[in-house]
Amino acid sequence: MSSNPAMSGAPVLLTSLSRRRASEEAHDQLRSKILSGELPAGTRLFEVTYARDLGISQSTLREALARLTHDGLVLNVPRRGTYVASLSVDTVHHLYELRERVEPLAMHLAMQRLDQSDIDYLEHQLARLSSRTAAERVDADMAFHARLYELSGFPPLQGLWPQMEIFTRKFLSTSRRLISKDKIQQNHRAIMEALAARDVDALDHAITDHMQQTSVLLAGRGGRAAGSGRRRSKRAGQAK
Repeated sequence: MSSNPAMSGAPVLLTSLSRRRASEEAHDQLRSKILSGELPAGTRLFEVTYARDLGISQSTLREALARLTHDGLVLNVPRRGTYVASLSVDTVHHLYELRERVEPLAMHLAMQRLDQSDIDYLEHQLARLSSRTAAERVDADMAFHARLYELSGFPPLQGLWPQMEIFTRKFLSTSRRLISKDKIQQNHRAIMEALAARDVDALDHAITDHMQQTSVLLAGRGGRAAGSGRRRSKRAGQAK
């Protein structure tokens, strides 16, 4: 039996909420615990217990859980309960395939608007990538990319990043021991240098290398599952 208190139904330490905007605050607090890995995949979220500890009604908690379900972070299993969702290998593959397609456009547009204050901000995030704390490194990674999507000035891209960030952050929080800190720093340094030099070719190469590092990681972590997923997709395509 797991010694993890969350896995046994006892919630991690949560802060009692005010009544105002309670559903939003509950959503944000639970989302943070899930993305940090403090509430790991498979954890059952008992409504009575979590509502009591958050100081809110069960109906208010259900509103927060519904939003988390929409975010893809929580899974509601009929007659069994609500659980923290896991990320499949295929989901992560698709996530990084999507990022590999849209990130070059976002960064090309950002490069045209980049000024010294933006460079200073991005350099600060690069420095944080050397932190000994995994959570701070993930925060820095996400802040680096978020700033570039924001700088794109293109609303569809700006709106796309928050959902991608949710899944990227969750993946990184569960894979922190498998991902080389030095390699992440090298990837982001290459992107930063290309942006500062306004070198489109170098930027495209750096982005591709950054995204494909995840494919290499997944091949070692769940190659069979990823391979079987691709074979299923191929057979489905042939059937059409």
